[in-house]
Amino acid sequence: MATVLWLTRLAFATFYVLLGVLLVKTNTDSCGSVFETQVGHALVGHVVSTVVVVDDFECQLKCMGNSSCKSFNVHPGADNTKRVCELNNKTRQMKPGDFQKKKGSTYYGSVKVSCVDLSHDQTKQTNSGHCHPEYEGKQCQTPKPGLHSHHPAHSCKEIQDSGGSQLRGDGEYWIDPGKSGNPLKVYCDMTTDRGGWLLVSIVELRNSSPPSQLPVKSSYRGISSDQMLLTKTAMNELQTHLPFTQMRFHCNRQQGRTFHVTTAANSTGEAVVQYFSGRTDVQPASCGSYVRMENDNSKLGRVCEKWGLESGVYEVGKWGHGQDEDRLYVFPAFAFAAYHWFLAPGIVYCDDWHHGHHVGTTTGDFWKVYVR
Repeated sequence: MATVLWLTRLAFATFYVLLGVLLVKTNTDSCGSVFETQVGHALVGHVVSTVVVVDDFECQLKCMGNSSCKSFNVHPGADNTKRVCELNNKTRQMKPGDFQKKKGSTYYGSVKVSCVDLSHDQTKQTNSGHCHPEYEGKQCQTPKPGLHSHHPAHSCKEIQDSGGSQLRGDGEYWIDPGKSGNPLKVYCDMTTDRGGWLLVSIVELRNSSPPSQLPVKSSYRGISSDQMLLTKTAMNELQTHLPFTQMRFHCNRQQGRTFHVTTAANSTGEAVVQYFSGRTDVQPASCGSYVRMENDNSKLGRVCEKWGLESGVYEVGKWGHGQDEDRLYVFPAFAFAAYHWFLAPGIVYCDDWHHGHHVGTTTGDFWKVYVR
């Protein structure tokens, strides 16, 4: 049954690509239509049908099967396991005043474009063809990886290298590190330090109080663009499917400071990746293992020799505190009784500490970890 479903979806995906891009014949000015994607937006006031779907791809199929559907919005469901699909009888180009920003929603709309843009070069006297930005291939028949669920990329780095990030920048993309056929909708940072970063852990305060529960995920399948903290096991699993070589730690307190470092491109930096991906329990040296980013104004980033806890001894100049599953979020980097990265139910630190160095929590404070 699963094989039949997969083949059915593959057939529909092929049909969707052929529908989305009309192939251009040689030496013609043929135009077609493609589905554009606008993350964080929705067309309001033109819904003709609302259904609950499993994912964005199923909503695309609903639109294709409805003769009045010209675009659609996809919103998160109430339980976050389903999606709400709204079919619209207008597009954002037809009703620009009703196209609005909406966090968590994605708008898909049919737009008329030249599948191949023909331009005349005055000097060479020849025509050269260029695909619509979301497609590639000899006949512009292949969607760039990561932009749609039916054609996921292997990683954020692959999307960056293929040029797909130039269309959307930072935001949500589709990847399938395990090549399972069940892709993940993830957040990619495509601008910081040359881009290609996959967000693997994030806690962002939605009010002024620290979270009463932590969003701990024991499998890399828990990666999303929402709240999540990966265990050592989950990081090890991800490393198996997606051999990342760099990590980036970024926390910010609006009433405090910003800690923002990237592991260095050397053997000391590689040891940090090995430790946090669960490939080794040997705590790596801190000094020389990271590069401070431009917006880092932390005290912790300046005292690497005072980091860590090993065998009951503090200030050993190392990352982490031991061999536990929570190494990515409980004291991954800290200077004893001074500056801490720490997350626990009801307690959060970013370059601060309760006795004498503690600042109040504020909506928008965050702790993020990326890999690439």
